[in-house]
Amino acid sequence: MSNENNGTVSIVIPLFNEKWCVFPLFGKLRQAMDFQKEEWEFVFVDDGSTDGTYKALRELADQEPNVQIISLRRNFGLTQALQAGIDHATGDYVVTINGNLQNEPAEIRTLLEKLRQGYDVCVGWQSGGGEKLRKVRPGWLSNWCISKISGVKLHDYECTLRAYRADLLRGMRLYGDLDKYIPVYAFWRGGRIIEVKVKQYPRSHGQKGRSNRAKKSLKTILDLVLLKFMERYSDRPFYAFGTLGLVSFLCSLGSFSIMLFDKINNGVSFVETPLPLITALFFLTGIILLVLGIMAEFLTRIYHSGLGRGLYEIDQRRSLLADRS
Repeated sequence: MSNENNGTVSIVIPLFNEKWCVFPLFGKLRQAMDFQKEEWEFVFVDDGSTDGTYKALRELADQEPNVQIISLRRNFGLTQALQAGIDHATGDYVVTINGNLQNEPAEIRTLLEKLRQGYDVCVGWQSGGGEKLRKVRPGWLSNWCISKISGVKLHDYECTLRAYRADLLRGMRLYGDLDKYIPVYAFWRGGRIIEVKVKQYPRSHGQKGRSNRAKKSLKTILDLVLLKFMERYSDRPFYAFGTLGLVSFLCSLGSFSIMLFDKINNGVSFVETPLPLITALFFLTGIILLVLGIMAEFLTRIYHSGLGRGLYEIDQRRSLLADRS
């Protein structure tokens, strides 16, 4: 395979307090890339490490011209570290991989082959790495819910080992802990997605953070609500707020009708029930929601205008004059 046909590869590696794995990981990555004879660059993102990770990266960069280092001012989290690496990647393909040796760099080849077959995103589906290694089982219920809401059928949203066509990621902005939803973002932009099984090794060094299941479940629910809103109403928020406003007006009308019915048929005074207050509350809520929808619509248009792009994306374009010539 010639490099002209293959394109260049940017490998984004986020690191946080993982000085111990800088040189071993780079050795495995370079071996995998040299075997494929790729044109590549490595984008290491130091996410505010305090254990000397940046110093080790500097030593590596002094020895290797294909290494790019990005050092964040503090620990922003995995999502922002990946965003920084993707923003500074210059390759035709972008591969993201864990910086703690839990992913197998040799499997990057499989992911890139899928992209060259015509796919835009190849997502790793993590499994055990051997008989003595524990098998990592992603939260199937969470993944099932995400797949149902987003329309992207994946078994694993947690695995960091992924490959993307770089043009599909341009203009992407990630906030909070939305790194797991990058394939969903790519899918909404018309990307073709495939999933392949990859090895997931247990963490051999450092401390693994303990996660609160209740807190994680709550965050997942909130992420799903945001995800659904972004899918259906990101370019037309007035429909969302307007619908809620109309529902609130209907509730106000229903409450007023019940109040009036009791007054006419049963002689119940308005002040004897909480219905007047409920009617006013629903009515005012409806007005507020409609106003918020109008404001959100204006802000959305300003946002897209500021990015300098429309609400559509062109995949290919052919000129009629070019066809005639």
